[in-house]
Order: sequence, then C-alpha cells, then structure tokens
Amino acid sequence: MRHSLHSLLALSGLALVPALALNVANAQTRPSPVVSSQGIAQSQRPIPGAVYEPPAFTRAVAKGTRTRTGAPGAKYWTQHPRYSIDVSLDTSTNTVTGSERVVYVNNSPDTLPRIAVHLYQNVFRPEAQRRDVAPITDGMSLSRVVANGTELSEQSSAAGGGRGRRRAPGGGSYTVDGTIMWMTLPTPLLPHDSATLELNWSYVPALTPSDGREGRDDHLYLMGYWYPQIAVYDDVSGWVPDQYELLAEFYMDHADFDVRVTVPRGWPVGATGSLVNPNDVLSAAGRAKLADARKSGRVVTISAPSDGGAAFVLGTGNVTWHFTAPNVRDFAWGTSNRYVWDATRALVRDPEGAANASPDTVDINSFYRITPRAAAWAVGGARYTRDAIEQLSKYLWKYPWPSMTSMEGVLTSGGMEYPRLTTMQSWADTLSLAGDLMHETGHMWFPMQVGSNENHYPWMDEGFTQFDEAQGLRPLYGEPRKGGRPADQEPGQRTIYLQRVMAGEDASLMTFGDLFPSATYNNIFYDKTAQVLAALRGMLGEPVFHRAFRAYGKDWVGRHPYPYDFFNAMSASTHQDLNWFWNTWFYNAWPLDQAITGVAADSKGFAITIEDRGLAPMPVPLTITRANGKVEQMTVPVTVWLGGARKYVAHVAGGVAVTKVEIDHDGMFPYVSATDRVWTRP
Repeated sequence: MRHSLHSLLALSGLALVPALALNVANAQTRPSPVVSSQGIAQSQRPIPGAVYEPPAFTRAVAKGTRTRTGAPGAKYWTQHPRYSIDVSLDTSTNTVTGSERVVYVNNSPDTLPRIAVHLYQNVFRPEAQRRDVAPITDGMSLSRVVANGTELSEQSSAAGGGRGRRRAPGGGSYTVDGTIMWMTLPTPLLPHDSATLELNWSYVPALTPSDGREGRDDHLYLMGYWYPQIAVYDDVSGWVPDQYELLAEFYMDHADFDVRVTVPRGWPVGATGSLVNPNDVLSAAGRAKLADARKSGRVVTISAPSDGGAAFVLGTGNVTWHFTAPNVRDFAWGTSNRYVWDATRALVRDPEGAANASPDTVDINSFYRITPRAAAWAVGGARYTRDAIEQLSKYLWKYPWPSMTSMEGVLTSGGMEYPRLTTMQSWADTLSLAGDLMHETGHMWFPMQVGSNENHYPWMDEGFTQFDEAQGLRPLYGEPRKGGRPADQEPGQRTIYLQRVMAGEDASLMTFGDLFPSATYNNIFYDKTAQVLAALRGMLGEPVFHRAFRAYGKDWVGRHPYPYDFFNAMSASTHQDLNWFWNTWFYNAWPLDQAITGVAADSKGFAITIEDRGLAPMPVPLTITRANGKVEQMTVPVTVWLGGARKYVAHVAGGVAVTKVEIDHDGMFPYVSATDRVWTRP
C-alpha cells in the first residue's frame, strides 16, 4: 500500500545465523542520542552481536523445511487452496452476495482438526478491534457453512463475535471471533488428504473513506478481501489467525481461483484473473479493440461511458464475467458504469535469459473516470502500468502472469495492491501517478510472489517495494544532476527517514505491524527499509547485492519466507557474516554519524582521524583528493568499530599534499548529520 503525501515527497527527492524473534515491539520514542554526539563518541559503544532465531524456526530447520543458507529446505511445503466463487452485485442495494466452494488439500505433515478462515469485512462491525477510524457496517453475514457435506452449527464466541444463531447439529461447528472464523471439522483433516468447504455469505461494502484499501463510492465498487479466505498454515507457526485491524496488511497462501462476477450489463469489470468468456460480455467491436491493444502496443480505449455501450453485448439485465487466476494469493475485482477502459500491452523478458529470447506479452488494463481529479489517469494510467511491469521485470525477474490491471477510485489516499490488480486514488498529477503505479505494481513481486507475512513484518514487502520502486523509476525519469548523478527517489526516501530519526521516532523494523505507531508506519517500514537496502548495496557493491537480492526473491516465489530466511540468504550468497548488519539496522534504532576530525602529515604520510559519533557501526568510504587533482579511494572496515573503537586514524602515503577528504562521496549511507564529513585544507 502507498499513501499519497508520502509518495509526493519521496518522488520529488526532497530531501549464517538467523535472527532474534523475541518481543521487539519497543519502538524508540525518546529523543535520538545524536543530539549529544560528542558524548556518544567518547562513550563505550554498543557492539551488535549475533542474531538468534526463535525456537519455532529452529524446529523448522531441524525438520528440513528451512535451512540456514536461506533457501527452502528439501522438505518444505505450503498449502494451496482451490476456490470456486460465484458473486453478484446488486447496485440498487449495494449488496454483494456470494457462494464459494474451496478444496483445501493438507500438504502439511500435521493432522488439522479445525481450519481458520478470514472474514475481513467484520473489521467494520461495531465491536471489532481497529487501529483506524472506519465506517460501521454489519460485516459479513454467513448463511451457510458446510465442511465435507456436513452443515456446521454456529457456536457463540467467547469474545462475542458470533451471531448466536444455531444450525442443525451435524458433527462439526464454527465460531466467529472478530475477523476470524474457526471451523471445527466433522472429522480431522489428515496429512495429504483434502477437505471441501462451502460457504454462502453477503455484505454491504463500506462507503469511502473506509480503510484506504477497498469499498464503494459514486457508482464505483472495488472489492478487496470480499470473500471468506482460508488463513495460512505454515511450517514455522502453524495456523496464523491474526485479527485484521486496518493497519498492517495480509498473510495469504497462493491459491487457484475460478470466479464468476455478476453485475449490470454494460458495467466493465476489472479483476485479478483472465477473462475466459469475452464472447458473453463483449461485442465483436470490443473484442477487436482488445486484440488491437495486445498486437500493436498502443493504448486503445476499449469502452467509455460516452460510447453508448458499443463494447458490450447488447441486452438488459445482468451479465456474468468469468475469470480464472491460478497461483495467486488473493483475488480482487472492481466495476463502475462510469469507467473508461484503456488497454495496451507490456513485453517482458527474463533478465537472466538469452538476449535473443522472444518476449512474453502481458495484457495491461486501466480503468478510470473522467473527472478533473483523475486527469492523470487519462494521460498515463495504462502507460505507467505497462512501464512498471517492464522496468521491474528487468530489475527483478520476469512478471509471471498474463495480465495486470490498474483501477482508479474508492481510495482517498495512495494505492493498494492485489495480485494482478491495483487500485488507487484519483491522481491529477502525472508524476505522482507514475510513482504510485510503480510502487503498487512492484508489489506483484513482494509479496504477491514472495509471500511474506505483511502483518508481522511489513518491511519484507513495503520496504522492499519502496526500494524497488526507486530502481524502476530511475531509468524512466532520472535526469542528470550537477556532478552527473541521476535524480531518483532515494534522496527523498532518505530525507523522510532521517527526519523521523532526528525527531526521536526511529524504531526497530522487527516490530510487528499492528504494534507499530501508525504515525510513523510508512516512514520506518517503507523508507528506513529502502535506505537500509541501499546502504547494504553500497557496502557490498551493486552487482553482488543485486545478484543476492534477486536470488533470494526467486528462491521464495510461491513460498513464505521469514526474516531469518532473508538474512541467511543474503549472508550465504555474499559469503559474508552480516549478523552485525542485521542486528544494527533491523533490530535496533541506531543513528549513523561519522566525522573527520583532522588531517595532518606524520611519519607515515598523512593521518586522517575519523570519529564514530553515532551508534550504528558501518564501513567508512573515504575519497582523498591531492593538490595535483589526483583522487584516491579507501575504505576503513567496519571491524574497526566492531572492536569497540570510537576513533580511528587512517593513513595514506605522503608526497603530494592532501587538500580534501570526504566520507561517503557517493551518498551510499544514511548519516544523521551533514557536518564534519568533509575536510578541506585551510
């Protein structure tokens, strides 16, 4: 997800042992110690030690599902449900009514007596626990719950989340507790056996503004987390039945979806999947336009409110749009009778494949309304979505699905990602729309392919995507600055992060999302993580970092990495012990502050005195300029500070006088102070 003000600031440039998973919810709220840097420089420094793994992860390694090299283990498994859903939208009452059938195969070695199911719409019920203001609805109403042919009876929840209505006894039951339903099966689900679940339900989507992720507004509906979804059961934690509280996002298994969406005729539907019945909903003219967009690569308008429905099959009443979406972790859809529908294509290649390999074609769809607030969408909705797919396929790995859709509306700030689909606010500013679409489309890699737990570790998807966004935008919009450096998002991200540090609001990235202060959620999980990755890239070198980062992602496509998998993968791939780095930047809120306190000739040549005034140990990249214009580079290794030193004297050869010394000339690291990092000869 992305918030708009944050997007504007960042885009403008203003500006191998795994880890400890204890209670790290202690966000730093006291003023940052960098305000007394001289005192810190003279004190005993903290030494980042080893990072330890939680017992549950240790057990997973012992069972062979995880490794300490960061790759999935030989016995790794995930669950993979198959959903068949029929859903209809009644625009006269704003009611969504659905029925679904889920085949749940238990790939785990465990016997499961019950199954956890998310009912996310219950977050809008009056009694729900929430981290944000939201409109009140009745939540999701269940009219039928069946497991393996047996109708389950509802038991009232101890937490008061049940409806109290009883069903005929049949050997099983279910309990609704907030946004989680527990289904006790008539007979336990054995390893490698399957259960078939059937549910009928309905709800009225919340009016905008709701929670910034889905809902309805003027003749427009965006359906996110709209169906009962089975929770994740993984090899480390077992069931992960976290309540949805409107702040942190989601943890989902990859699944297969077969979805039929019934809406009024002439209302175009954008969705996660591929449309499999175009003849039933689109006229010959509409289908021809889609074919033209795919073949030519031009942006083609498929339909608009002003064309009298020429793109759709004629008639009255409702029509059903049928979509399939294999191997995605969620399904979203949207519709409006005021939408313009533009289409084009993206061409993607494997960045590590043969240079002469034929590209794959990705269908790009963009839906928006004709309003002054959405003016940027008419200019670039489809084009910027295409750009994002193509650029991020080059930087990461090839986009794997046959379509990508972007939809305007419902949101009043920023954007929200779903597999193969994103929705966002009504941008009038084209550069901001381009930035947000790069970010939300970037989520198609993290977490839509690399399926981390967004609720527990938001940095693993939002922070990675914030970093990737800058990499995707740089080739498109970066312009040379004075000194030849490209303009991109990274300086703006750094400014935002450091503003929080100086305000005393830095915090541990390992804090669970719903325990984090909402005011700094974006700044820390998004921008701090992006800056930490940039610092790691600067320390390792771009080729080494990029190769390791890409390898980690590809290894975990379709799987559920934990932070320790990322830490282990990067350490193993780079053949370095990076425990000190993970401890410093992910578990602690330590400022980085280094200074040059003097340069003088001595018997060894020239002595450069460096003082470490902060708490974060990092290498010291030095650029030394001589009187004859010659420039030399050297790096003081981080081991100097890991030994406890606060001051270090680096030596360079004598001869031609040194006229300038600079720490981090290339701007790789996020220093809290801009002073004393450059020395010039008086």
